[in-house]
Amino acid sequence: MTKNNVTNIKETKPTQCFSYEVNMLVHIIADDEATAKAQLDEKGGIVTKRDVKLVNTVTLYGEDKDK
Repeated sequence: MTKNNVTNIKETKPTQCFSYEVNMLVHIIADDEATAKAQLDEKGGIVTKRDVKLVNTVTLYGEDKDK
């Protein structure tokens, strides 16, 4: 008989990756569009509307203990 020498180092639990689609309306106060774009990229702006939709969920690793 062959003996199984594999040992479980750490019990794992399922970890998931959640993917969201986010649509936002952001306001920037600036003198011109180039300055507004730079400020948006660097610091963000004032969010006045935000719609979030879950689009996908995937288990990355781990096992259910019940299985």
